[in-house]
Amino acid sequence: MKTNEKAIYNFLLNLTCVFENSKTAPELISGLKEAFKIFGNILEFKIFMFDEVLNSLKDFTKPWEVLKKDYQANILNSYFCSFKYNTADYIKEKNSICFPVYDSEKLSGIVYIKADIKNKVLFEILPLISKQISYALNNLKNSEDMMIQGKFHKTIRNIAKIIETQYELNYIMPVLGEMIDSFIPEHLIYVFLKVPKKKDYKLVWPNKCSDMRIFDYLSVINSKSTAILEDEGKIGIFPLFCEGKIFGAIVAKSGSEKLNNKDTEYLIEIAKQASTTVERASSYMKILEHATLDALTGLNNRHQFHTRLHSEIANAKRQKSSLCCIMTDIDFFKSVNDTYGHSVGDCVLKTVAKAIKKELREYDIPSRYGGEEFTIILPNTSLEEAVLVAERLRSRIEKQKINIEDYRIEGVSNINVTISVGVAQYNNTFDTPEKFYGAADKALYEAKEGGRNRVVVAKI
Repeated sequence: MKTNEKAIYNFLLNLTCVFENSKTAPELISGLKEAFKIFGNILEFKIFMFDEVLNSLKDFTKPWEVLKKDYQANILNSYFCSFKYNTADYIKEKNSICFPVYDSEKLSGIVYIKADIKNKVLFEILPLISKQISYALNNLKNSEDMMIQGKFHKTIRNIAKIIETQYELNYIMPVLGEMIDSFIPEHLIYVFLKVPKKKDYKLVWPNKCSDMRIFDYLSVINSKSTAILEDEGKIGIFPLFCEGKIFGAIVAKSGSEKLNNKDTEYLIEIAKQASTTVERASSYMKILEHATLDALTGLNNRHQFHTRLHSEIANAKRQKSSLCCIMTDIDFFKSVNDTYGHSVGDCVLKTVAKAIKKELREYDIPSRYGGEEFTIILPNTSLEEAVLVAERLRSRIEKQKINIEDYRIEGVSNINVTISVGVAQYNNTFDTPEKFYGAADKALYEAKEGGRNRVVVAKI
């Protein structure tokens, strides 16, 4: 076999391996750059794809970035136009080569190589290379589209499943925001709730929105809206409905370019599913108004906690006995959901609930207050005894290994969590039950601020 023929054979063989093994855009570019070294010193290897919405080229490995309008970008766009309006196989400059790539015979981008080419045989086979790279790009794009589709359907399913464990909007909406943000990480995602009987909206996820224009844009949505694009298409507003009325909105903000059609379509469908989920939650809440137990943990629910708290305060006053309240929540619970998923989060909640039950007497009153927060009413209990209960519970949770093998998290079979605890004792200075458990809640806040995984007694 002649030297040039052998070089071509080895190159095409390497090229095939690159195409088969590359699962992402950076992997493909890195592999191609290495393969092309057979022809000389490759200083730079890039692929730029044409964005029809922006009417400009974008780096294949960084599709979220717009090319800076500089001399280099002008040259790249001029190369693209040259291939668009003539039939040249490639363009060769002093130290660079550029050739086209296609999608179903339509020009879709260019390959740009900055190199010192020693083996001139490359130029003889560039038309073949161009076709092969075009096929590889299309296959990679199709694979990514399928992966995104799968991720989209998983997001839809997860949104539908939120209400398996919680029905309150204040819990559902932040979880919804986390799920959408995970699905479309290249855009800023905000979730708003409409203030009852007003046109105003309050932000419920994340904690801050610095673009005040968004609040103005929210005021224009109505019951016929499915999606509203503002700021030249960089901000999308997707209303949420319950029983035909707007109760909130999802907002997506792009930092550099318009929201593309695909993202808009996805967000419209996500908003529809979110609306359906909230509508079901609303129906369940009406059914559960007279229920006493939390569906996930089997503990008392928040409504029952308030009922029993009023009753126990009355008993303590009548019998002149001591009454204590514990407020506790799971430290860094959000990171559990973010890292392992909400199913594992639910497993953690159930495990903590079981531990609480085991540490209490038969007549103590544990409740799930909401989200990852729990309350415990301790009748006929001194403050010193309540602190011992709290410390015992904190220690038990800290030491307990939570088995998550059933959830098939790669490399993880057990996890550990800790809790922070606030304790308060009832006295006559509390003129309402809310101030009593509010004191325990304030102590809980101090425990978390003080480093977490600790017990703090309310200062009364």
